[in-house]
Parts: sequence; C-alpha cells; structure tokens
Amino acid sequence: MFEPDPCIAANDSTALVDHVDHVDHVHHVDRGTLVAHVAHVAHVAHVARVDREARVALAPVAARLPPSRRTAWRRLAVAAAGCALFTTLGSKTATAQEPFPQRPIRMLVGFAPGGPTDVVARAVAARMSPILGQSIVVENRPGASTTIATSELVRSKPDGYTIYFTGSAALTITPLSIPGLPFDVAKDVEPIALVAAEHLAIGVHPSVPAKSLKELAALVKDNPGKYKFASSGTGNIGHLTGELFNLQAGNLDMPHIPYKGANPALLDVLAGHVQVIASGIGTMYQHHQQGKLRVLAVTDKKRSSIATEVPTSAEAGFPDLVTTSLFVILVPTGTPQPVIAALHDAVRRSMADESLLKDLRAATVEPIVDSTPESSRRFIHDELRKWAELVKTTGIKLN
Repeated sequence: MFEPDPCIAANDSTALVDHVDHVDHVHHVDRGTLVAHVAHVAHVAHVARVDREARVALAPVAARLPPSRRTAWRRLAVAAAGCALFTTLGSKTATAQEPFPQRPIRMLVGFAPGGPTDVVARAVAARMSPILGQSIVVENRPGASTTIATSELVRSKPDGYTIYFTGSAALTITPLSIPGLPFDVAKDVEPIALVAAEHLAIGVHPSVPAKSLKELAALVKDNPGKYKFASSGTGNIGHLTGELFNLQAGNLDMPHIPYKGANPALLDVLAGHVQVIASGIGTMYQHHQQGKLRVLAVTDKKRSSIATEVPTSAEAGFPDLVTTSLFVILVPTGTPQPVIAALHDAVRRSMADESLLKDLRAATVEPIVDSTPESSRRFIHDELRKWAELVKTTGIKLN
C-alpha cells in the first residue's frame, strides 16, 4: 500500500490520481496516508489558495470517496495544506541557499581609479573571479572620505553580490572624524578577509629643501601655514599620519588638503600645487626613484621591503609616528554564512596564487595570506578602539 512520508512533494495531481487508481479501496486507506496524499496535491496547487485551488486539485481523488468520507477529506485538505505550505517554504529556503554565485558580483572601491586601493582591488578581483565562476566588476565610488562607498555597501542587499574593497582606515578612523554617519561599522558590515598591508610614508616636492623629517619640521615651524600636506581624503590613514606628524613635531601649523583618492593627491604634489604628501609608499616610490618626489620616511617600525633605502620614522627621530593601512574585503551584515564562506574561500585560494603575490608586491603592498573573517573582525575592533583612544588623548582634529 502507498505509504509516503507526510509533506513529500509530488510531481503533479495526475500522477497522484493514477497512483490512487492502483489502490483497491481508497476509502479504507488510513488517515495518515490520506494526509500524505493531500499534502502531495496541495503542494502541486502551491497552497496559495487552500479553500479553492487545493480542493479543485483534490477533486479527482475526492470523487472516489463515498459521501460519508468527503467531509473528513475536506478537513484533511485544510490540515495537509499547512503541511504542504511548510514544504513550499522549505523549497524556497533551499532555493535561497543555491550555490553562490549565480551572477556577476560588484566590488565597490571608495577611491578614484589608479590609486593603491584601486590597483590592489582589481588584482584581487581578477584572481577571485575564475575561482567563483563569475565576473567581479570593480565600481569606483570616490568621495566623502570613502563614506559614499561604505554607505552604498550598507544599503545593498546582503546576498554577496555587492562586496567592498577598502583600506582599514575607512572602518576605523573615518567614523571618528565624521559625526552623524548613516552607518555603524561595528554593526553594519562583516569582513571576509584582510588581503594586504601598505606602508605609509611622508614625501615632499623636490622644491622643498627638507631632506629629512626633522628638517621638514623645522621648515614648517619657521613658516607656519605656508606648507600644506595632501592625502586621499579626510579621516583616512594618510590624514592621520600627517596630523600625527604635526602633533609630534611640536603642534606644527601645516594644514591638510583632502583629495578624492591617492592618485589625485599625488598629481597635485608632483605639480607643486601642494608641497607635502602623506600616503602609501607605493603611491610615491617610483616618483621618488625618478627624482620627481622625495620620500623622507616610512611611518613604520621597520623599513619597507620595496624601499629599503628610505628610513623609518623612528630612525628619522619620531619613534611614535607609526601608521599602517590594511586592505580588507567586506559584505553587509546579514549576508548568509555560506556566502561569506564561499567568498573567503575565493580570497584564500587567490592568495595562494604566486602571480597575485608578485603583483601585490609590485604594487608595494605586503600580502596577507592567512586572514579569516574572525581574525579580520578582531583587527577592525582593535583598530577602532586604538584610534578612538588616540584621538581622545591627543586631541587631534580629523574633520
């Protein structure tokens, strides 16, 4: 005798009726099996209209019952429709968890094309794409100190089809510098992985006579307000680096000029419109080698592997001037864990690609090959706390 489990979906009502024809006496079938029959047909009717569609679908089977059983059948129809609804909802859940991705992915970048964040983002996206089996389209959303891009990420549907590639300062320093932001990085974003670290540096136009950080400090002190420093935007790591230098050199009067990315900032410094720049060493180094720019120091505890001749800030007389930018990939909070896992796996496998590591080092950033969502989350939390305490204790103004 036909004894399926309740809530199993059937292909169609005709198949059920044909099967019932093989049962000698339908009205003798036990109640549980009748529920199973009804669940089959109600599922096919999509249970959207239980009182109408399900009963219509059940009519061929009900006709085989004696009148004394038809009232009971209708009651079973209503009860089993709920069972079938559960099946339908489960089917929708399964569909929602279908293999990711099924279409191209957007990668937001909060800086202009050509800068270090954009260059690294495109290199990583190019390796992740074949692993995921879908294209990753980089979309630049510069301006407002990356808050335009961050806001767009937070507003996007948390399904993994919009991801965000940015520097860690966008999540740690920027929120401290711009009050009233429409997002809370502690609650609204989820990290996938950290992928690289960039050394920061301070450089000057060749027309500036300073050959070291101490000489620059003395020059600015003798000419308050004359010299200005550029960065890729208000509240970013370059901005903080310049302000820390001002503070530690004796509260210098060297105003900040923000730009919509590292590349526009660099171009104005190369043209002599602004005399000083605080940015990634990768932004400046080739121009340093060509004599178009003079890098005075990297703001780290150790020398950069791609600029070994450039002293650290500690060697230049400023041991507490230490700033580093890390690149991170993010998704909106609420993104399903299987999607996060798939994206992280693509990053992990990409970071095992020697050609990517070579490209990242050529872009003067240090690859991070062992990052996880959990370690990335801890890093962001710790950085946010560190910079909040620093801004509070030093009184640095970032807006």
